[in-house]
Amino acid sequence: MASLFCGKGLASFLSFFPHLVPTAFQSPRFLPEKGQKARQLALALLVFAPFAFGFLALALGQDANWDLRNYHYYNAYAFLNDRHAVDLLPSQTPYFYNPLMDVPFYLLATHAPAMVAGFAQGAVQGLNFVLLFMVAHAVLVIPGAMRKVAVCAALALLGMLGGGGIAQIGTTFGDNITSLGIFASAALIVRHLDRLVSINAHKAFALALVFGIPAGMMVGLKLPSVVYAVGLTGGLLFVGRTWRRGFWLGFAFGVGVLAGCTITLGHWAYFLQTHFGSPLFPYFNNIFHSPLAPLTSARDTQYTPHSFVEYFDMPFLIAKSPFRVGEIEWRDWRLTILYVLLPLCIAVRMLFWRKKAAREALAFPYPARYLLAAFSMAYVVWLVMFSIYRYAVPIEMIAPLLIVLSVGMLPFRNATRALVAGAILIVVAASVQPGNWHRRAAWLDRFVEATIPPLGDTSNLMILMAGMEPYSHLVPLFPPEIKFVRIQSNFSSPEQDKGINELIRARVEAHLKDGGRFMILIPTWQKKAAADAVSFFGLKVVPDKCQSVTDLLFDDSSLSLCPVVPK
Repeated sequence: MASLFCGKGLASFLSFFPHLVPTAFQSPRFLPEKGQKARQLALALLVFAPFAFGFLALALGQDANWDLRNYHYYNAYAFLNDRHAVDLLPSQTPYFYNPLMDVPFYLLATHAPAMVAGFAQGAVQGLNFVLLFMVAHAVLVIPGAMRKVAVCAALALLGMLGGGGIAQIGTTFGDNITSLGIFASAALIVRHLDRLVSINAHKAFALALVFGIPAGMMVGLKLPSVVYAVGLTGGLLFVGRTWRRGFWLGFAFGVGVLAGCTITLGHWAYFLQTHFGSPLFPYFNNIFHSPLAPLTSARDTQYTPHSFVEYFDMPFLIAKSPFRVGEIEWRDWRLTILYVLLPLCIAVRMLFWRKKAAREALAFPYPARYLLAAFSMAYVVWLVMFSIYRYAVPIEMIAPLLIVLSVGMLPFRNATRALVAGAILIVVAASVQPGNWHRRAAWLDRFVEATIPPLGDTSNLMILMAGMEPYSHLVPLFPPEIKFVRIQSNFSSPEQDKGINELIRARVEAHLKDGGRFMILIPTWQKKAAADAVSFFGLKVVPDKCQSVTDLLFDDSSLSLCPVVPK
C-alpha cells in the first residue's frame, strides 16, 4: 500500500479516477436484475415515493420549529446577502453554523408559496426511501424478484415512518437531509464490497475514497453527522479478507470523508478562522484558543449519560421517557429492540454456527456484517458525544433493516426467520408515536410573514435584540439597511466575561458615536430582560413608545419594537 504514495502508485490511482463514478452507480443489486414487472415496480416506487413524502409534509402542517425561527432561515439570508458585515449574532450560537444546507430551502421559501417550499422539503427528504430501498436490495438475499421488492420497500417505508423521522418530515432540522449522504456512502459500499476486498489495492483505495465523499459532505454541512462518518469508516475494519486490507479501506474512506467535508465546510471554516480565530468557532475552543470564546469544547452535553449504568441503559431510558434525549414527546421502540436483539443473535450464532440452518443465507454476509458494525459504532459515538435523539434519526431509519439482518443470524430456516423478523417489526410499527416540533395547521402564503409598523428613517438605524427566544427569522422582513445586533443570547450576555462581548460593545459604541438611532426588538413578555441588557451599554428603553410586531409564523406571537436612547 505504501507504493500508492509513490509516483507509479499515484499515477495508477489517478488513471483509475475517471472510471469511478459510472462504475459505482451500476444498477445490479440496487434494483432487480431479473423480472421485468419487479423492476418496473421498483422503479415506480423509487420515482413516486419522494412525491408521497412531499404530500405528507403538507398534511403534517407548516414547519415552525424553534431552530427554524432561530437560525435556519436567517443564516441562509445572511450568507446570501453578506449580512455578516452588517449584523452580529441575531441567531445566537448557531450564528456560527455553516449556512450552506439552509440555502436551497431559503431560496425556495422566499420565491415560492409556503406550500411549495414545504412540499419540496418533504420530497427531498423522501429520497431517503430510495436509498434505504437500495441498501436493503443490495444486502438481502430473498428468492423471487417481486417478493424482494416488496420486502425492501416495506423496510424502507418503516424506516421513514419512525417516531423521530415523521417529526422531521418537512422541517429544517437537516438530520434527514444529511442522512442522504450517509446512506449514499453506505449503499455504494455494500454494493461494491466484494470488489473492495478483492481488486487491486490501488483501485480499491480509490474506490473507497470516492465512496467516502458523500458522507464527508454531510459532515461539512452538519458537524454532528461525524458520528456516522466514524461508523462507516470503522465498519470497513470488519470486511476485508485480512485486517490489513480492512484498515487501508477504512483509511481510504476516511480520506474521502475529509475531502467531502472540505468541499462543503472549507469556505465556512476559512470565514470563521479569519473573523473569529477558529475554523470551528465556538466549538473545540480548548484546541483552537480563540480569544472570543471560553477555552472549552462548547459541545452540548445536557443529554449525555452521567454514569456507566446510564451508558448501558440508555436505550431503555429512551423507551421509558423521550425527554431523556430531547425536548418533545414521541415514542419508538426500534432502537431498544435492536439493542437487545443484536447481541442476542450474535451470541446464538456463535453457539450454533455449525447448524445447517444457520448457514442458510438471508443476506450477503460481508455487507450485512458491515452495516451492523458501522451503525453499531455510530450509535456508540452518538451516545458518547451527544445522546440527542434528533441526531440518531439515521439509525432509526435503517433500524428495520438492521433488525432483519440480526434475525438472519439465528439458526432457523429463512421462512422462520421471516416470521420472527415480521413479528418484531409489527411491534416496532405499533410502538410508533410521532413527535411534533411545532407546526402550523394552516399554511401561510409565504413561509415567514409578520406585520411590521412604520419605522421612519432607517438609513442609520440599529435594532438590538435580547432575550433567549428565537426570532431572527423576522430580520429578512426589515429594510436591508438596518443593522441587527444581539446583545443578549444563549451564546453571550453583557454581564458575562466573554471576548465576543468586546465585539458587541464595539459595534454598539461605534454606532452611537456616529449618531445612529437605536431600537430594540424583543418578545413582549421579555421587556424587563431587554431593559437590563441595554443598561450595560449606557442605554435605556423608552417603553411608552413601543410598537407591536406580530409574527404570523409562530402562533401570531407578539414582539415589541421599542426606541432605545442614551441614559
